[in-house]
This record gives sequence, structure tokens and C-alpha cells, in this order.
Amino acid sequence: MTSCRRDPLPHDSYANAVMAALNAESLLSAADSWTAYDGEIMMMEIVIALDPDRARAAGYDHGLTLLWNHTRGGWEYGPAQHGRQLQYVADLITGTPVAEPTDIVRAARILLDPNDNLTALPIAGTSRPPAQTITPLLQAVLDEGGVEEGLARDLSAYT
Repeated sequence: MTSCRRDPLPHDSYANAVMAALNAESLLSAADSWTAYDGEIMMMEIVIALDPDRARAAGYDHGLTLLWNHTRGGWEYGPAQHGRQLQYVADLITGTPVAEPTDIVRAARILLDPNDNLTALPIAGTSRPPAQTITPLLQAVLDEGGVEEGLARDLSAYT
């Protein structure tokens, strides 16, 4: 995983768990995946590129991207056009903003199925029990008013 800056970001532990799960299944293009946090507008973001060879085999000639930001309430996906801009964005996971990495792997497999099972998307996500304590990075975001306590606890479950 790469980050837009060197300091750890509040949601890096969650992003790392998701990317590790995708990588274990050879679904990740790690060099093209990243996290970002803009403290001025209070937005945490995860952008994950799926394996380009598998994406091409499934009919996505220019790649396939998974997207998460805490303001949208869940995971989305989009097929890339030439130049990496997305053709469209659609729901990938519903029901929880912090879906289990295994749910994201399951949804990525549906996307990368050459037999086109897109009617199976979005899938309902599950979440881990929230953490009892909030990580210091997420506590700082919570204190600034950039995230609700429930989301901070959900993300803190991935430390």
C-alpha cells in the first residue's frame, strides 16, 4: 500500500487489512493502490486497483478500481477508462461502511469473474465488533469532528 504522505493515516490499519486480504488471493495491484486523508475537509479515502491481468480477462481493458471514503458510507467500484479515469462508480458493499476484508475479497471475485456476475452486486457487508478504545489517530479525527464515534470504533477494530 502506498500513501499520499509518509505519516500513518487514521484508516491505514483498515486499508492494510483489506489490501492484505486481496493480496493473499492475488487480486491486488499494490503499486496502484493508496490511501489519503485530507484533514481540511475531513475525508479518509482508500483507492485499490485490482490485478490488471485479471481485470483484462474479465473484460475491463483499462483496469478496475475499488473505492472507499468515509463520507460515502461504503465501498464502491468503477471500471477505468484510458487514462485511469473511471467510467462510472457503483455500489460494491452495502450495509456497513467498514466491511470485513473477506467481504471485499468476495465482491472482488464477482467483479473479476469473466462470466459477468454483476447482477450479484452489491453484496451485503458484515463488520467486526467495534473496538472498545479508539486509536489515537482516529481519536484526533473524532475530536476535530471529522468522523462519528461509531465509525471511529469500527475502524479502530483493525489495529
